[in-house]
Amino acid sequence: MNLENLISNAVKFTKDGTITIRVELKENNKQDVDLLFSIEDTGIGIPKEKQHLIFERFTQANNNITREFGGSGLGLTIIRRLLQLQGSEIFIDSELGVGSKFYFTLKFKKSTSEIREESKQSGNENKPDLAGKKILLVEDVEFNVMVAQRMLRNWNAEVDLAENGAIAVEKVKQNHYDLILMDIQMPVMDGYTATSNIRKINKQIPIIALTASVITTDIEAKAVQIGMNGCLSKPFNPNTLYTIISNNIKES
Repeated sequence: MNLENLISNAVKFTKDGTITIRVELKENNKQDVDLLFSIEDTGIGIPKEKQHLIFERFTQANNNITREFGGSGLGLTIIRRLLQLQGSEIFIDSELGVGSKFYFTLKFKKSTSEIREESKQSGNENKPDLAGKKILLVEDVEFNVMVAQRMLRNWNAEVDLAENGAIAVEKVKQNHYDLILMDIQMPVMDGYTATSNIRKINKQIPIIALTASVITTDIEAKAVQIGMNGCLSKPFNPNTLYTIISNNIKES
């Protein structure tokens, strides 16, 4: 989760340039290994005097970031806390207008179990299949779009894209969809507002909220109140994504 969401943040804040992901072996012994993970981008960067703020809850280095970029994906506060629970810490090297580098080290136990090739299943009776279904994916982070789109297309679904809620509302007016995957936090128009507008023109279509935050009772309650049919935390497990899509399409 930490690595995937740091990559998502790097993609979001790097309009032009490069993103480099490195994994380095730092220590290796009989019981475990230490791996150094780093995500480096050539994006907007963060000034030195503001770098300590980005790890504080609900705080960003620039107040314009939310309006322009739609937030920072999974909050760096949560990422830092998750790493601390694993006995690690996250560090940053950044320069305004040059880019940022986030890095951390994790220890992994070596497995003593014998690796066996999984037996191949005969037939495709349990293979996920959304053939004939058209899904609108509303998401502004390119990395998240790439991952979700690949999953959906592997399941034979037809996928349409919208990078913010305003575009999603217009697409619903012009097209038929079997289900909508709606990110909550986006620029221009957020997922809650978009869902409220869509419900004025279509009360039946299932809308599943996508959130980079840990789902809480408040998030679920607001999603249901607005008119959504469920919530899913990013990054999501493919089986969980398919199950929630399949169940809601059947019910609709």
